[in-house]
Amino acid sequence: SQRFVWLIPALIAGAAVIVVALFGFGFLDNESEPTAAPEAVATTVPTTAATTTTTQAPTTTAAPATTTTSTTIPGLASIESVGNAIPMSSLTLKAGGIGPLVIGDAAPDAVGRLVASLGRPEEIGVADEDLGLCAGEDGRYIQWAGLTVVVAGTLRDGTFAGYRFEEQAVPTMHLDLATPSGLRVGDPLSALNEIYAAYQIDYVSDAGTDVFLLSDAEGLLLWGPVSSIEDSGRVEGIHSPNACAS
Repeated sequence: SQRFVWLIPALIAGAAVIVVALFGFGFLDNESEPTAAPEAVATTVPTTAATTTTTQAPTTTAAPATTTTSTTIPGLASIESVGNAIPMSSLTLKAGGIGPLVIGDAAPDAVGRLVASLGRPEEIGVADEDLGLCAGEDGRYIQWAGLTVVVAGTLRDGTFAGYRFEEQAVPTMHLDLATPSGLRVGDPLSALNEIYAAYQIDYVSDAGTDVFLLSDAEGLLLWGPVSSIEDSGRVEGIHSPNACAS
């Protein structure tokens, strides 16, 4: 009986160890069921997506086909001379033309005579209202150094419509052109006032450029840019009246 008395504490201690072990492994914990480790939840980071602006290519409506005849510029070598050369002293800058060449003459004749007198032009291009033609009017210009001749229409079928003679910073050829009364580009305003004392001379500002206007009782004769409207000013250009104003 003493042996059993000794075994009872040992059995109780062993049972306690088993109970503790079972609690340690969670088998007797009814409140907390074994849970798997929480899965990593993918955190959706709010992304500021760039606003996708669908840039639609601008629809370019094809322009109606246009004939290129009106804008064809002939080559410099294709401009033929006509008649005999005109002496430089006779190529005077007048309201109605250049020497014997009268505004309104057929373009092939007027330009051809200038080619015979001055040689091949340096440049040919499209003229517009900046050279005195009316807005939208078809035209050409032909240039020799500081002399620009304006044609209304084409060089083949148009007419001599005017000219502009201006001072060049680096002249490519020397053109000693003057008015019938002797006014030249580069002359001081005192010479202009003296030569044309019997005419009306106005000095105005046109688009920020000072110009002189030489007129008689019938209207504008000549005009052109000046360096200043003061007495120290100089004549920088001599132009015929604009074709659109006539």
